[in-house]
Amino acid sequence: MPTIIYPPSIPWNWMFQRPQQLLGHFSASGQSVLYEDLGHFLQPGTRSLSSSLLLCQGISAMTIPHPRPRILWLTVPSHINLTHAYNPDLVIYDAVDEPKEEFASWLPYYPTILERADLIFCSSQSIYDYFSSRHPYVYLVPNGVDYVHFAPPPYQRPLDLPSGKPIIGYSGAIAPWVDWELLNVAIRENPEFNFVFIGALFQLNKFPLQFKNVFYLGLKNYRQLPAYLHQFDLGLIPFLQTEMTKGCNPIKLYEYYASGIRVLGTPLPELLTVPNINLESNPPLFSLRLRHLIEEKDSCKAKRMAYAQANDWSERSGRILQAIFSRLIEMKNGV
Repeated sequence: MPTIIYPPSIPWNWMFQRPQQLLGHFSASGQSVLYEDLGHFLQPGTRSLSSSLLLCQGISAMTIPHPRPRILWLTVPSHINLTHAYNPDLVIYDAVDEPKEEFASWLPYYPTILERADLIFCSSQSIYDYFSSRHPYVYLVPNGVDYVHFAPPPYQRPLDLPSGKPIIGYSGAIAPWVDWELLNVAIRENPEFNFVFIGALFQLNKFPLQFKNVFYLGLKNYRQLPAYLHQFDLGLIPFLQTEMTKGCNPIKLYEYYASGIRVLGTPLPELLTVPNINLESNPPLFSLRLRHLIEEKDSCKAKRMAYAQANDWSERSGRILQAIFSRLIEMKNGV
């Protein structure tokens, strides 16, 4: 079986997202995964998460004996310049965001990615459109969800959640691409609801909203997250519509749906074809739609959960592994 190495990019326990999900599923499928954890470790070494998934904490994966072929899995564009240090048999770039605005610094690395990557996976249609016209081995693989993790109702209600009012919730990065002005209007016009925000600050020094009915609970452990989402009466995806967010395929959509909750978002391209979603960009209309959704009877919960189940990370990882094995065979045969 191949060994997949992930250079230090994201701490394993920080904002458990696409890289951790996919690499975890790769290991569950029998691939050896060496995840170079990001952080400062007083005692450098390894931490075994399973028989085939090892966290390399403060040490290089190259110091760990492992079988070949060796696959280098990259999500940070600048890491394309590290390929010589790993001597990989296969280089994969997993493209998860547009190289615009907040991620504009990524663009200078794209010519090298196009030259050195053997496979490119893309999380959204706009990212796929860019790479597919420039590289022969490009696959569209949107984000997904660990359905079994989010679907079952938790036993206990988190103690730090506010009570007494319906909860309008947001789970994800507290970042500049959130439409904070839209949220200001919605929160100000809906004092009868509590607005709860969960996630890490990203490129922001402090939480931007100050209202009596707003509660910022910080970053929660992935294991705890379903307990919070199941208490939401409505999940928000209030992103600005920019060149960067047009390539955003929000993981929170699938996690909200797996938890059974309704979703109100702004009309991002990746959300336009999602069934049973509610989209609005005008702030007053967004506020009004929010209020109506809480008042209306929910008749689509089962359909939303079925959509999430069909978009499980196991389906995504299986598709990716099939493409990887096919490419390895082709390269072995000199194609």
